[in-house]
Amino acid sequence: MRTVGDAVQDAFDRCDVRRAVEDVAELAAFDRYQASDGIRAAAEYVAGRAERAGLSDVRLLEFPADGARRWWSFRAPLSWTPVRAAIDDVVRYPEQPFALAAGSAATPPGGVTVTVAPLADAGEGALAVHDDDPGTPVPVAIARAASAGAFGLVTDRLPGPGRVELPAGSGLAAFSVTPEQAAELLRRGRVRVEVETHRRAAMPVVTGLLPGTGPEEVLLSAHLCHPRPSVNDNASGAAALLSVARMLAGRRGRRGIRFVWGPEFTGMAAYLHDVAARPPVAAVNVDMAGQDQRRCGGPLIVERSPDHLPGFVNALTEHVVAALPQAARSYSGAVACDTWAWRATPFVGASDHSLLVDASIGCPTVSLGHWPDRFNHSAADTLDKLDPAELRRTATVAGAVAAVLAGLAGERAELEDIAVGWGAARLLGCRQGSRALLRHRTAVALGALDGAEALHGRAGGGARAWLTGLANHVAALSPAGAGAALSPAGESGEVFAGPVLSRAWDGPFNLRGLAEAASPAGRVWLDRQAARARARSYALMLALAHGIDGARDRAALAAYAECAAELPVPEEFAHEFLAVLVEAGWAKEG
Repeated sequence: MRTVGDAVQDAFDRCDVRRAVEDVAELAAFDRYQASDGIRAAAEYVAGRAERAGLSDVRLLEFPADGARRWWSFRAPLSWTPVRAAIDDVVRYPEQPFALAAGSAATPPGGVTVTVAPLADAGEGALAVHDDDPGTPVPVAIARAASAGAFGLVTDRLPGPGRVELPAGSGLAAFSVTPEQAAELLRRGRVRVEVETHRRAAMPVVTGLLPGTGPEEVLLSAHLCHPRPSVNDNASGAAALLSVARMLAGRRGRRGIRFVWGPEFTGMAAYLHDVAARPPVAAVNVDMAGQDQRRCGGPLIVERSPDHLPGFVNALTEHVVAALPQAARSYSGAVACDTWAWRATPFVGASDHSLLVDASIGCPTVSLGHWPDRFNHSAADTLDKLDPAELRRTATVAGAVAAVLAGLAGERAELEDIAVGWGAARLLGCRQGSRALLRHRTAVALGALDGAEALHGRAGGGARAWLTGLANHVAALSPAGAGAALSPAGESGEVFAGPVLSRAWDGPFNLRGLAEAASPAGRVWLDRQAARARARSYALMLALAHGIDGARDRAALAAYAECAAELPVPEEFAHEFLAVLVEAGWAKEG
């Protein structure tokens, strides 16, 4: 049996980075809106490349794009293919990527002539220019334009210009432009606007398989969608998976390796709900795979599977990243080093892995990506921002992790060592933390060991006893410990004083679905949190939702979420979010 290190080196050597870059360039040429001609063409390209790479059971599936079909609480997108658009000779699509907002309403043939006015003064039928308070988010400006009866909105608040998405059925036409273009439109005062679209396309999902000897599958996913060019988000992730298919072709492990490409969130929901025969045993999601770290501004991110799932996929992925071939040595040659960076982060869930890790699916999943990225969701996400070496590293990590999970590499003792080493580092990392954090991390560390044993069978009890002993040693050394031992493994040590919460939503948690189910006051609260701190609020909401297990009350859920997200959880925030869940019927309390 090959070692994990062998799998990393083999994947690195077999990665054809030239062909991977070619795939990125081909995919970046399509406007890949979730249900459009462009994403259909991209899906056809991926399906063809997947077959040539050696995948079997390659299928290009089509799902309704009527805005009505649901997979659990995930609503199908509305079919929308932009053909062309223009505002006089100032703004032109498709010549200017990202200029036309997704979901824009079509004009009559030949277009319409409208008055241009600042947002605050825009009346019925006007083209409103978003020039008010710089702090006003684009979604708020869209809502104001709609309530004023405006024909549409022009915004220059998103550098790049950046991506604008209109609510389904808004009836507006919207444009993302440069400040110079916005100023010129205001100067003209009246302009001719033409938008041509059609709604004939379905929503495509591509899937293929490297078969295993048993029925279990490991899943690799990457989303296809986003407007042209969107090179790193996520043409690079889709291309990375094609590279993995080529590097692992012809191998046959105990588990099959399933590949899924589709629109983000909705495509994965459709696949899991309608197609998957059983949940995968583990998964790797690849989102934003090839960024040039220096130009884009962020390292390679390994976003861990959330703490309610066994953590071996976390331990394995971080071990694989650390084992990547290094291009240089230290001054004396004693230590390998390189000029790129990576970080492991707590779970957030802003991509397809969010569905997989929900308790209703229960698939431990890591997500590979890059953040921050100063060009994300903008027309500046172009081929010159792609680093072939980084794309190779990310594809190597995904391929090597999938190979080990499928049983193509890694002996029991080696996998146990990886789990124990990772768990020990997590425990030692909370020497100055609270006893609640140490109890939480102990459960996570033991979960990593459980995950390793699930791959190769249960080993002896020595590793489990060693990790528990280390946890007690850390407790004795910590300022809050004063030498006292932790509760035995399997006991949380938590005391519940209030009524416990149990989940009542159907399928994987979906914040958009919750917003639809919430009361008007609940939707206002959710919108306010997104406007204040979108990413932080999203991470805390998912951590609180994932902590609902029928045993924790509100205070215990807040404490759990704080340990899992590694962010402060204000008591008021936790109470109000959980109240929104209960009021919407998504959670029961008592």
